[in-house]
Amino acid sequence: MSSFSESALEKKLSELSNSQQSVQTLSLWIIHHRKHASPIVRVWHRELKKAKSSRKLTFLYLANDVIQNSKKKGPEFTRDFEGVLVDACSHVASRERERGGRGDIFLL
Repeated sequence: MSSFSESALEKKLSELSNSQQSVQTLSLWIIHHRKHASPIVRVWHRELKKAKSSRKLTFLYLANDVIQNSKKKGPEFTRDFEGVLVDACSHVASRERERGGRGDIFLL
């Protein structure tokens, strides 16, 4: 796997698609670089806020996959995402309401 840098993560997030394979592939890469959990979550949060409305929910799917699949390896992502998930979900819901949607967010 390639080495971690914030610019590499930004590029991967820009290429993230709504497919399960895309989410899982990036999730594995992120978990592999878990020693960089804090900057990863910071970049994820920043890029989520910059993403088009149609892509924001995919960022939440990615966070969910990372949190669920990294639990066995350590608490880094659970701890770091805890600090930004409420804001991220509120942001996505408010943008959905602005688009005329219901703004409901369900995390599985």
